[in-house]
Amino acid sequence: MYETYYGFAEKPFNLTPDPKYLYQSRRHTEAVAHLEYGRRERGGFIVITGEVGTGKTTLARYFLGRLPEGTATAVVLYPALTAAELLQTILDDLKAPRQGGSLKELVDALHGFLLKARGEGRDVVLLIDEAQDLSPDVLEQIRLISNLETDTEKLIQIVLIGQSELGEMLDRRELRQLAQRVTARYHLAPLSRQETDDYVRHRLAVAGGAGKVTFTPKALAAVHGLSGGIPRLINLICDRALLGGYVRGTRVIEADMVREAAREAVGRARGAGPELHHYAAVIVGALVLAGLVYALAFPRPLSAPAVDQGRDTTPREPAAVGTPAPASPPSPGPGLATLEPRLLGLSRDTSHGAAAARIQALWHGAPLVRTPLRTHLPQVKRLDLPVLLEMFHPARRDTCFLALLGIAGDEATVAAGDEPPFRVSLAELDRYWTRDAVFFWRDFDAVSNGEDTLRTAAWARTQLERLGYGTEVPDSVLRFQRDSDLIADGVVGSRTLMTLYSRGEWPRPRLNAEAPAPASAGGIS
Repeated sequence: MYETYYGFAEKPFNLTPDPKYLYQSRRHTEAVAHLEYGRRERGGFIVITGEVGTGKTTLARYFLGRLPEGTATAVVLYPALTAAELLQTILDDLKAPRQGGSLKELVDALHGFLLKARGEGRDVVLLIDEAQDLSPDVLEQIRLISNLETDTEKLIQIVLIGQSELGEMLDRRELRQLAQRVTARYHLAPLSRQETDDYVRHRLAVAGGAGKVTFTPKALAAVHGLSGGIPRLINLICDRALLGGYVRGTRVIEADMVREAAREAVGRARGAGPELHHYAAVIVGALVLAGLVYALAFPRPLSAPAVDQGRDTTPREPAAVGTPAPASPPSPGPGLATLEPRLLGLSRDTSHGAAAARIQALWHGAPLVRTPLRTHLPQVKRLDLPVLLEMFHPARRDTCFLALLGIAGDEATVAAGDEPPFRVSLAELDRYWTRDAVFFWRDFDAVSNGEDTLRTAAWARTQLERLGYGTEVPDSVLRFQRDSDLIADGVVGSRTLMTLYSRGEWPRPRLNAEAPAPASAGGIS
């Protein structure tokens, strides 16, 4: 109703689990990292839990949409099934042939499909949503499915997503065998006050409404207080508040409009400000809505980008939402370019090749390792490496790529396609960045090939001792990984090696030195 009035391409606060709207808070970023780590390890279950409305289903669709091409997936949305019904659902979703309906025949059919998929080099992923509704008998059957394996690896990766009760179920003694097979587990908490601000900004930007409607700081405080930081309730309240603004003929959403919207949307009237002691009451309202997402279509997901605004835990009064970033001017500053027309004009494939070539040129032909990382600007600055960034724009159906060549203050030097490098504001760059990046780095001491694990471990121990982490492995590795915003698994993999190199004095191009001049790509400093 109000889309045309505000200039939106679509409603920004729909309840449908659309992955392009996934706002990745610090918690969501870590949840994605756990999903990716568990999938790569192929060694057990991945378990993601969270309260009602915290974005688990959207996260699931985002994860499925980013699986490698050719991956066979089975998605179970209604898990209140018998063991036989579950197996039939899995086989139907995989389009796997079967003969007979006994448990043995169903398991044999699944095993045959998995062996064939492995022979074809295809991964198989089973994702079960609302897994807290699984009975202990069915959970035991799922554990038995996970036993389908070859001599060297599991044949199927199983992801369980559910409410907090799922974690409590897995703590039961009779399910300890399944719990011991969990290789990655994460609990998704509600958004903080600042993350709520960023979440609203992200949804408005993706819908094409950045700068066209403003939530005042007091309105944002009311949104957080009345929603408890739960994304689904934020969506309900903000959608109704925008409708109220449309009815009043204003593009500025005030706190009283938010409170009125909350009364209509969730039936609770509260004042603005932090009111987390009402959290339980808000959850009761959310439970009424719990089935709504599952009444909506859940088609096969397409890969879609999402935005994570990065971590910022400094308490402060949030700025009004609706502009591209806090305190950002409506137009670029002197000498700064605008990203939007470039993002709309870039080809995905061509822009990736051009950005990669631009970064490789900075290393003057040295052999490089490429390491993908889902990250945020503070971590990018710490790694201090020119980096390939995946970018999105709401008007595109796919993403494109830029080369980030330098950072100086609140400005960045980037390159798009074959254009000469140009400067943009960091705020605008961060607004369109999906948080996916590929880092190019040189393995100066040849320790990343994995052929000599003892040598790699010895090298890492030396570097960790130099940095003050001691020599006790894996404890020193874990502490370094936590301090560096990496997945803390104690394994010295490519991300950990890259980060260790970034903390040394090896000669390399740097991101945080004076930004490269727009006419040149720079060189190794």
